[in-house]
Amino acid sequence: MKHTKRIISVLLATLLMISILPLSAFAASENTPKEEVVYINLNADGSVKEINVVNIFDLDENGQIIDYGKYESLRNMTTTDKIGYSGETVTIDAKAGKLYYEGKLDNNVMPWNIVIRYYMDGKEHSASEIAGKSGNLKITMKITDNEKCIGNFFEGYALQATVMLDTKRCSNIVADGATVANVGSDKQLTYTILPNKGADIEITANVSNFEMSAIAINGIKLNLAIEIDDAEIQSKIDEIIGAVNDLDTGAGELNDGAKELYDGTSTLNEKVGELYTGVGALNSGVGDLSSGLTEITSKNKELLDGAYAAFEGLCSASETILNAELTKNGLQTVTLTPETYATVLTDLLKTMDADSVYTMAYDKALAEVTAQVNANADAIYAGYVEQNADAIYLTYVQSQADTLYAQIAAQAVLEQLVANGYTQEQATAYLQTAEGQALIAQAVSAMTEEQKQQIITTAVANLTEEQKAQIKAGAVESLTDEQKEQIKNGYIEQMMKSNEVTDQITSAVSAANSAAASVAELKGQLDNYSLFYEGLKDYTSAVSSAASGANTLKLNMDTLYANVGTLKTSVGDLNDGVKELFDGTTELKNGTGEFVTETDGIETEVSSEIDSMISSATGSDVEITSFVSDKNTNVKSVQFVIQTEAIEIAETVEAEPVIEEKLNFWQKLLSLFGLY
Repeated sequence: MKHTKRIISVLLATLLMISILPLSAFAASENTPKEEVVYINLNADGSVKEINVVNIFDLDENGQIIDYGKYESLRNMTTTDKIGYSGETVTIDAKAGKLYYEGKLDNNVMPWNIVIRYYMDGKEHSASEIAGKSGNLKITMKITDNEKCIGNFFEGYALQATVMLDTKRCSNIVADGATVANVGSDKQLTYTILPNKGADIEITANVSNFEMSAIAINGIKLNLAIEIDDAEIQSKIDEIIGAVNDLDTGAGELNDGAKELYDGTSTLNEKVGELYTGVGALNSGVGDLSSGLTEITSKNKELLDGAYAAFEGLCSASETILNAELTKNGLQTVTLTPETYATVLTDLLKTMDADSVYTMAYDKALAEVTAQVNANADAIYAGYVEQNADAIYLTYVQSQADTLYAQIAAQAVLEQLVANGYTQEQATAYLQTAEGQALIAQAVSAMTEEQKQQIITTAVANLTEEQKAQIKAGAVESLTDEQKEQIKNGYIEQMMKSNEVTDQITSAVSAANSAAASVAELKGQLDNYSLFYEGLKDYTSAVSSAASGANTLKLNMDTLYANVGTLKTSVGDLNDGVKELFDGTTELKNGTGEFVTETDGIETEVSSEIDSMISSATGSDVEITSFVSDKNTNVKSVQFVIQTEAIEIAETVEAEPVIEEKLNFWQKLLSLFGLY
């Protein structure tokens, strides 16, 4: 990463040296708008080694940049112009366009406390001690809020930590909570830490001759487009509140009706008592007939109740068996009663036709495949870029072609000038003159297309694995939403045509056909019992009618007395039950009234709670502020690039004597790219 940044900085400086533009009058402005990129170098244990900030300005016209910060040192990364620094104020006279300057901060306080520990076979080691060891490795990384750091970065910025482990040295890697990807022979472990959240990370592996690349941590202002249909939620809440009010009104009306009913049953109970007393005076000599008729009619009820209970049991058992099959096939369960089973099963059979089941199975498979693809979207994008890596490398290098030609030509001319007697400083100064630029342009113009192609080809071939990884990562990041959607849709379409998915859909249709036959058979069995039950009701009705007809002539006051006695008891029970109903409705009315009071204003509370939850999860309510100085009040963005030291085995390399060969101009030019 550092090597690539140095290349980019040199290319930018070279371009600016080549472009000699006239300067117009500088206009000063206070607090120039800018972006900050904070580069934090950590020791292997997570402690801060140094903090450098690259400040980025994009001027619409020539003018003076005014910035603030406490720096130990400053470096103009764009031009050779001097940087003014007094107290905490930085001033730069700059031309229109981009300008970068780097400053090393005078303190090493960052927004996060990061503590990294290394263990081998249960024993803790320092980074230098653990390099080259073999055994059971454990790495822990704890990230917490650094209260010593002023600013809102912990509350408003998300972190992405990346750990690279070489699979040639590491196996059986366990990293809970990480997104794992293969990058060449490395396992890339990526952790995302949301704003206002810390992290406790643990990684274990079996290692041999252990080494590890630097741990990279990026911090950005999280910007998630989370939309909540607040209007729909509020509408539902309004419906609930309306229903609660209706419930309270209904409970009041029910309570009033129960009061009237209780008054009526109390009067009825009193009058039935008077009737029972009068009929008792006439009761004589017909006990046997009355007993016989009572026994017959009581048996009818027991018989019907038993038959209905058996019908309910049959429906319940059928419901249990049927729901088990429906659940196994992903269908909605049903409820069967003697009154509803026919309608329920008929409707169920309608939903189990081949077309409906196929559509349901297809939609279910599509949802599962889509969820799987979305869950692995980043890996799919990375795989797509990996397939087209060679073309991406070539495109990237070709975009830098003019700069490469000029850089190579400038180096060759510089060496030729030194060979002709110029000092290094004189030659460098001469190249900045019009004559020097003309020599560079002449050298570039003299290059053949074959030589230029060799330069491009060599540059591509000399890309390091780290540079390739960065180019591919940039290609993934540059994918548009439309391109990402096309990649995912293509993958989804491919998976939906797979044998596994089509077999799953076919199996579901087959199972539904079998289930439909079972449901039809079950309905037939319940229909048969329903016919039996209806016949039994007709039978008991006929028996009651016959008994009534047979006893019509024998009915007397004893029968009347018994019936009135039963009526008296029933009315007493009814009166007691209505009293309980009245007490219950009174209690219900009190409860609904309290419910109405408690739900008053709930729509405002729900809306506030939704806003609070979204703000806490995304850090969206956190304002962008300068990391360098609170005097910088016009900062567009702040980004953190954090990196630890790599863990490497120390090597001692003895330098071999180099015999210099005197080369001509073109030999020197070709040797820069390894072509000579």
